[in-house]
Amino acid sequence: MNLHNLTQEEVKLLHSLLGKMLEEPKQKVYLDPVNQMIDKILDEFNFARVHKAMVALDWKWAGCENKIPSIESLRNEAHRLLRGAANSRLYEFKHEHWLEGIQNSTGGFQAMAWCSEDKTKIVRLDLKFVVTEWDEEIDSL
Repeated sequence: MNLHNLTQEEVKLLHSLLGKMLEEPKQKVYLDPVNQMIDKILDEFNFARVHKAMVALDWKWAGCENKIPSIESLRNEAHRLLRGAANSRLYEFKHEHWLEGIQNSTGGFQAMAWCSEDKTKIVRLDLKFVVTEWDEEIDSL
């Protein structure tokens, strides 16, 4: 391509397109704080440690072709569970007491979501990978 053969309008268009290609990526803009919380959790959560534990325990998931899931699969499942917990808390379990967290869990992951007192927004999300757990409770008389 010879720049001398281009019209002035074509040169301007070419400069514009090249400028867009060289621009630094823009920061994410979040309209929904739940998306921001989920992204922060996925960025900070140690999926490599979870994967290492699963390898050590030979922990396989159904649907993963009888293999230990990849780190990408772990991230995708965590995202699905976090989104599901948030949606469940605001919609399916909206009539539950607002202080109660709603949990979505599978394959070792526990995602929990809590809402505001007026039940209109998610105020907290939590993600855990649980290898073992135990609790006891004594009923009051």
